[in-house]
Amino acid sequence: MGHYPEQKLVVVGAGIIGAIEAYFAYLDAKNQGKPIRITIYDKNHDISETTVANIVPSLTPDEIFAVSAQDPSLLNYLSQLLDSPSNISLVARSFAEQAKAYQEYDTKPEQRVLALLELGKISMELWQQLFEAADPELKEIFIRANFNPCREPQTTKRMLHDGYRIDLIYDIPNAYQHASRLKRAYDNLGYKNCSILSPEEVCEIDPSLRAFCEQHTTQSTSKAMWNNNAIAIYRPGGSLNTGLFLKEFYAYLEKVMGEYINERGEHKNCFRLKHQRKVEAVVYDTIDDTYIQGLIFEHKTKLNKPQYKQHDYVFCPGEAVGTLNQLGFEEPAYSGFAGVSLRLRFSLPPDMIEKYRNLNNYMEVHRDKTVLAWQARCLEGKEIFIGIGGTKTYQAEKMAQKDASFVIDSNLLQLNVINDIFPEIISLMLKRDTKGQQLTALDLATLEKKGLATRWVGNRAVAFDGFPTIGALFNKQKKKILNGRCTTHLGSGGVSFSPAAVTFSRKALHPHEMLNHFEKEILHRTDSRRKMPQKARL
Repeated sequence: MGHYPEQKLVVVGAGIIGAIEAYFAYLDAKNQGKPIRITIYDKNHDISETTVANIVPSLTPDEIFAVSAQDPSLLNYLSQLLDSPSNISLVARSFAEQAKAYQEYDTKPEQRVLALLELGKISMELWQQLFEAADPELKEIFIRANFNPCREPQTTKRMLHDGYRIDLIYDIPNAYQHASRLKRAYDNLGYKNCSILSPEEVCEIDPSLRAFCEQHTTQSTSKAMWNNNAIAIYRPGGSLNTGLFLKEFYAYLEKVMGEYINERGEHKNCFRLKHQRKVEAVVYDTIDDTYIQGLIFEHKTKLNKPQYKQHDYVFCPGEAVGTLNQLGFEEPAYSGFAGVSLRLRFSLPPDMIEKYRNLNNYMEVHRDKTVLAWQARCLEGKEIFIGIGGTKTYQAEKMAQKDASFVIDSNLLQLNVINDIFPEIISLMLKRDTKGQQLTALDLATLEKKGLATRWVGNRAVAFDGFPTIGALFNKQKKKILNGRCTTHLGSGGVSFSPAAVTFSRKALHPHEMLNHFEKEILHRTDSRRKMPQKARL
């Protein structure tokens, strides 16, 4: 016989959620002294096609609100869909009905918001713990991937890269009121160093934002004052280059998890990542239909091996909207939302290298009905990388296409935001002065044709109430699956919320009495069987 590990974990989905699921399982097995084998199956051809490889997420306790099923404008649109005699799809109708019913029966919406924010703060703490507990090799991967924590500052001086950052707010009437609402939310979460910044304070903390401040201020006596529609806020927030992180993280797992020897004497990796493996069906035990015995892919069935004493499955489909339902599990009413991103890469001319050598910015930009997150870095002291994401569009079950008009419009909006903040860099890329100009679709196409811009669009799965779907799985007969669970429906909060979502999902396997009040609340709100109306349960 070979030396098989006792445990086998199969993860469906190789995004950031799948990665954290694998890592937590590895740490548990290591602490318990029980080797484990982990296999991740993903439908994409490689990591570069996953959502997290194409976005530049913030790390914030409120990132999940970037796609909200309870947004008033969306609810109004969904109402129009329901009132229309057109052939609305079953997915769209179910999502619209459940989202509206939730709005009607949720008599304490502030509790919903607070629960998500508290979950987000827990996740920020877990990201920091992951970094601090990492071995030197993994810590270096975090650093190369531009990990910046979201936490209370460790110094008394306001500065970047110390748990807080500057976010810009502009093209919003009464921007000060908007900033004040944000500050109150972070204050109430326990972040104690939030402040609204003057133009002078912004430039002192981050001189690279001087051009933006000059464009959005008016000189009053000896001081620059914000225009009514612009302001800046110093708030908790971090960053992570997930495209770089994920690739190196999976290589790290393969290395540290080592090998085992099978019955033929062959050395096999304890960690495997298998691409082009779209799961089409679940195979149940012939006697017990609550026990997963294997998975079916195209032209292939993969069944459990008796050499493993324990087989577990966790489904993290993320962008693959509706996967749980398609595999025969209970799933709350869901929809897809298209997210659009733009990445710019530009080799600096020799005379600009010194000026931008230390560039490393990350923030959110709040504009009217739009929140954009971006990162800007100088790589290896000679190349500028800027990534910006945001703008979400309701898609129901449809997949967005890169050349759709709303995608191009979103990419153009993103390009103009970067031009507002870094006009000198965009001027160098387009070889003309772009400061104060409104860039056009032709400018965007020019950058793309030159290989300086990469456009992308992908789906995010969102449940009708905006909560993730985590924990136990149930088949269509309402029976609980003994060796399977899920962590999905995180919308735009996938990166920020992944450590907390995985942690709470794993808690669903514990006896109910071991959970505290907040854990019980989250697992209740994120139950995969949830439906509305359920007024008595809220």
